[in-house]
Amino acid sequence: MIEFVNAKINIGLNIVGKRADGYHDLETVFYPVGLRNGLPAVPYPFCDVMEISERNADDPEGYELRNVRFIFGGDSIDCDPEKNLVVKGVKRMIEYSEANGMKIDLPPLTMRLEKHLPSGAGMGGGSADCVAAMKLMRLKLQEYGYAVPDDDMLRGIAAGLGADCAVFVANRAAYAEGIGDVLEPLEDFLAGKWVVVVKPDIFISTAAAFAGVTVARPAESLRRLIERPIEEWKDCIVNDFEPSLFPVYPELERLKTALYAEGAIYASMTGSGAALYGIFHDEETAQKACQNIDAPYKTLLQL
Repeated sequence: MIEFVNAKINIGLNIVGKRADGYHDLETVFYPVGLRNGLPAVPYPFCDVMEISERNADDPEGYELRNVRFIFGGDSIDCDPEKNLVVKGVKRMIEYSEANGMKIDLPPLTMRLEKHLPSGAGMGGGSADCVAAMKLMRLKLQEYGYAVPDDDMLRGIAAGLGADCAVFVANRAAYAEGIGDVLEPLEDFLAGKWVVVVKPDIFISTAAAFAGVTVARPAESLRRLIERPIEEWKDCIVNDFEPSLFPVYPELERLKTALYAEGAIYASMTGSGAALYGIFHDEETAQKACQNIDAPYKTLLQL
């Protein structure tokens, strides 16, 4: 079983409150990106690849948990295996099945992740991998006759692992509140638009990003602002991390300015960075922007 894993961008991100548990309440719009990449009309690679299969004798060594061997390839992942969201997601799936039936006795399995989505980008690549692993493990557990969660339950389990994990269960545009786990599905209101993603060689920790943010509820909800024509977004839809991060990392502001200079109708940092994106009406303009902008990482996506 194979899953091709896409990412997301945040359209607007308002930090509206601080919670007693240390987390922040927010409002944002999650929009999946990369779903069409790899098709003949969009031949720009952009995905991670996840696979689960029964163990072969020639499978390489890897981290093991409950008879599942994890093999990580592609771009390096700077994380201890037991802290990896993929491992945590599979563990939660097994725990769910055991709590709702008999003890799990799996044959030896191998789960492979080939990592290509940019890390430290604010695009939810790690969260997407987590949910992809959970979905594949759900199919495998179901194949062996064990109890598995439906999508509603899976969203709850995923939300307990990461604030933006839940959105990848349905993997569609959604308005989000809470810590990012209270979701209202939206229509694909940007279908057919093109996106250029650029990322400088910068790593921004989530803790450092939140340390500089100002908590405030905007005068008008993002849920209403997103309904305005996209040409108006640059004047009213913001990412609350930008005012504190741009002075510290001027390269971020340079790239946002470059996206607008190349014809983007809206540009923003996604999540807490360090990737930025620009939305374009057509492929030709987006292609030229991707070629002209100087950045260590850049790619072209169709929404």
